[in-house]
Parts: sequence; structure tokens; C-alpha cells
Amino acid sequence: MEQSLNLLETGDAISALTLAGAAEEILGRIAKKKGKEPRVEYLADWSGSLFDWVGKPRPSKAALIRLENRVRNELKHQDDGRNISIEGHFRMEAENMLLRCIFNHFNAFGCFPGNRRLRWWFENMTL
Repeated sequence: MEQSLNLLETGDAISALTLAGAAEEILGRIAKKKGKEPRVEYLADWSGSLFDWVGKPRPSKAALIRLENRVRNELKHQDDGRNISIEGHFRMEAENMLLRCIFNHFNAFGCFPGNRRLRWWFENMTL
């Protein structure tokens, strides 16, 4: 997470996103194993509630999770040999993924990361 924040602050949002994405996935699995909800599932449920609110059929949870992870997965797993391009607001995606990491860290270990700079960033992003 610390290196992801370093990359984000130096302007390398794509590398920050892919690194945070790997950490988010690992921490999410640890949290789930401990009986806590990974942040991606929380966000998928929240997105699903928007469908309920407008009276549209709610997509499956798996489909909503794929939507939450779309940009990350396109960047991390483009291994089928196709030459594609992807558009996205990579800085925002990296910030969101790093936030997901920190929430998963809390769910996995019952505390926020100890790094002061990372905690300061998190506190300022979640005001």
C-alpha cells in the first residue's frame, strides 16, 4: 500500500492501481476468511441498491463485483494476446483501490495500517 501511494503521488496512476489491486485482493481474502466483508462486496451491494432505488432489476452480485473491478482487471489481466486500449480515470481508480485496500486491512486485522503517511492520506480522502 505504501508503494502504491508513492506511485500515485509521483503520477504513475496505472502502476499504483495495479499494485493496490493486488494488495486489495489479498487483504480482501484475509478479511473474508476471518468472517468480515471484503470492501468490493460492500461496494457491489451498494451499487445494487441503486438498481433497487430506480426500480430496475438488480444484476447478480458477481456481475456487480466484475463492474467494480473492471479497470483493474483490464490492466492486470490482459493476457489473451489482443492489443486493446482501455479508457478510464486512472488516478481516481487508483485512489479508490487504495481506499479499498485500507478498508480491507481494517477488516482483516482490526486496525488501520501503521504507516503515518498512508493513514494521513486515508483520513484526508475519507473526510
